[in-house]
Amino acid sequence: MLNKLSIPELPENIEHSALNDCANSLHSMCIRLLRRARESDKSSGLTPERLSILSILAFTGARTVNELAEMEQVSAPAISRITKALAELQLIIRGRDKKDARVVYLKITNKGKEMIESARRKRILRIADELNAIPESQLIELSNLTKQLA
Repeated sequence: MLNKLSIPELPENIEHSALNDCANSLHSMCIRLLRRARESDKSSGLTPERLSILSILAFTGARTVNELAEMEQVSAPAISRITKALAELQLIIRGRDKKDARVVYLKITNKGKEMIESARRKRILRIADELNAIPESQLIELSNLTKQLA
């Protein structure tokens, strides 16, 4: 269950308002939830960086190394190292663009999809466990609110 840790005060030069106070609370809650959910990723045997690349490919489709580097905000050589390891594990495959053979696309394999779905399932269940103490009516309201942000 989510620990009742205190929420830090707003940083200097940010005035108290319903909007800023809510943003501060959400910031703290999201960080705590994701830290706990990330613990379940260890069972996948993959690093967070590799899981992140697999997730991008699973949910956005095939991408180039440069596109992945931009999305992850890291260098193309870093992405190349990660994707080489993922390819060796048969979690992704490389393919050439039909119009321009110089362009290489990276695509997730069925094995990769299974792995990312398993990791996602574990994270969702971990977060659900953290939210278990919240009454169902409030969970529905929270779910509806988060859909507005999506």
